[in-house]
Amino acid sequence: MKKRKIAAYAAALAAWGCLTGLLLIRLWAVAYGALSGPAVMALAAALSAAAVAAALKAGLPRRWLLPFGRGWKTAALAAAAFALGAVFDTSYDLFYVGEYTIGALPFRLLCALGSGLVLAAIVLALATALREFSPLRCGRGRAMLVIALIVNVVTAYYCAGSSKIYYWDNATYWDISAMLASQPLGLDQVRLVLRSVITEEYNYLLAWPISLIMRVLGTGRYVYLLAVVNLYVLPAMHALLVLGRDSRRGGILLCCATPMLLYTALVGFVDTAAAAAGIWAFIVYTDRSRPAAARGALTGALLVLMFLLRRYFFFFTVSFGFAALAALLADRRQWRSFAALVCAGIACSLFFGQSFVAEQVLGSNYFDTYSAYDLGRWTDAVMLCRYFGYILLAAAAACLVFLLARRPDSRYGAALALVQPLLCFALFTAVQSHGQQHTLLYLPAVAFALAGGLAALPDRFYARAAACALSAAALISPFLPREQPDSAAEVRSLSALRSFSFAPPQRSDAAQLVALRAYVDGLSSGGQKTAAVIASSFTINSDIYENVYRSLGIPEPETRTEIIYFATVDKRDAFSWDALEADYLIAASPVQTHLGEDSQHLVTVLAEPLLSGTGIGGAYEPLDAAFELEGGVTVYVYERVREITAAEREAISAALTAVYPDYAELYSYN
Repeated sequence: MKKRKIAAYAAALAAWGCLTGLLLIRLWAVAYGALSGPAVMALAAALSAAAVAAALKAGLPRRWLLPFGRGWKTAALAAAAFALGAVFDTSYDLFYVGEYTIGALPFRLLCALGSGLVLAAIVLALATALREFSPLRCGRGRAMLVIALIVNVVTAYYCAGSSKIYYWDNATYWDISAMLASQPLGLDQVRLVLRSVITEEYNYLLAWPISLIMRVLGTGRYVYLLAVVNLYVLPAMHALLVLGRDSRRGGILLCCATPMLLYTALVGFVDTAAAAAGIWAFIVYTDRSRPAAARGALTGALLVLMFLLRRYFFFFTVSFGFAALAALLADRRQWRSFAALVCAGIACSLFFGQSFVAEQVLGSNYFDTYSAYDLGRWTDAVMLCRYFGYILLAAAAACLVFLLARRPDSRYGAALALVQPLLCFALFTAVQSHGQQHTLLYLPAVAFALAGGLAALPDRFYARAAACALSAAALISPFLPREQPDSAAEVRSLSALRSFSFAPPQRSDAAQLVALRAYVDGLSSGGQKTAAVIASSFTINSDIYENVYRSLGIPEPETRTEIIYFATVDKRDAFSWDALEADYLIAASPVQTHLGEDSQHLVTVLAEPLLSGTGIGGAYEPLDAAFELEGGVTVYVYERVREITAAEREAISAALTAVYPDYAELYSYN
């Protein structure tokens, strides 16, 4: 007994030392400067001591860290997680180390050991929760095979007939996946992927599995979309089958009622992976036949996974947490699951997502920085009805009201599914308007509501027929031929059914875009030249220009003009002074913006003088070429014939600062 106590004290002391090493670096990243180095160290030691003492007092190691008992399986899992956490620790990527003593080997070693310890604890706790939760039986293997066949056929049809130019978010993960596929595969790339969670707005977590497929099959759009569909859409549809398991063919009806999952992937978004995690969060958290603590712990981890995959799902995570709190009014006995959700969510957020929480959630003013993306509530209504249809949304709301009023056993889940999307909508629209991918924030709650309604339907022919008719209408509607708008601003009414289309997208001016790209690349035939695109609309922007060959399957030329990045969104971006050093500028008439000229002065301050030949436009001469694009847009290429003067640069700075005096630092030339 005495030896056991000594071993326990030694283990606690070792855990305290390792945890102190990790907390020191994590706190240094956010508190150094406000606190001195010794103060940060003392705080790290105190917090780690409190954490170890609290864990021991609550008996957490015995309760949560022995998923397979005191045997070799537990030891092997702990050792593997510890090694991964220590080897791939990214704590030092949170800040610039420089010449600080904290970058010395002993500190790095302690931090790595602490990272391994925490990851091992998280993995063991989640393994314990999984074993307690036990597997969910769905029994829909054949249905899943049929669904997989159908979605792959639709994907192939969509790719084969498409002549769309992909850009911005539709192309971002395609670009990242291709970039990763072109690099050597090894531990360095794994570290790069993990580091991207800290350093990149669009991290590489979802792109990396796609890149592995691209290494074998190539980096074309066809391969990319098939990879997205099979890696991320099919798991989401499997989650829908599980969600509808309490009613006859309920899962199949849910898959038919939510074709937006597949469509979102076909236009290039990988966000369906995060939506799948959201569906599982509803499934796990509301299954009251399972242990409460296990449900809460697994749900907390799923919610953190969602915003690690795609940052904007943080709105889902926060709204789900508050909705779970509100749902306690319907069933106060669920406080254990809520407590476990909060603890797991906080622990996983701080360990895996500290940089995002500290810098982007707590350390930035999103409401002002992204104000240019707030296009009004009409746009939000248009987007939600375009991808759900107000009939389906009304049906989901009716299901929740019925469950709250007539099904006492379902009130807890119904309250959660009612509050979560409403709160998520309020939080999201306080920052910006919804784009296509953002509507996925509401899919888990809508699917959960419909699943509850299907389970509550009376076993009568008319009831089942009505449910099948609604799902069939939702499924068939996207296959009907209809003209697709370029933006929500073009939509004048709300859609009763989904108004997107699975018809392969066509771009009538694709030949003109190819000609523009070939012309500008030809300017470098006598030597390397540079250019910048001074336009930012759905018709022409720098991404459209650069992706025209890739999107149409045309090989890239050996000679190409280098494109200098030009920022386009006010308050979010600084002015791109490097663009003034470009040999050529590409501009369009009328001036092209996608958020409106009042929110994109970065574009207009340069494009307008170019087109009129006044001010800084006097430094450029138009070349003898013009390219006619959709919507009456004409693109011109301008050659810089002299150096840009300091006075002209100062004029740009003054013009932007006059509009945004609080952002003068972004627009200062010096």
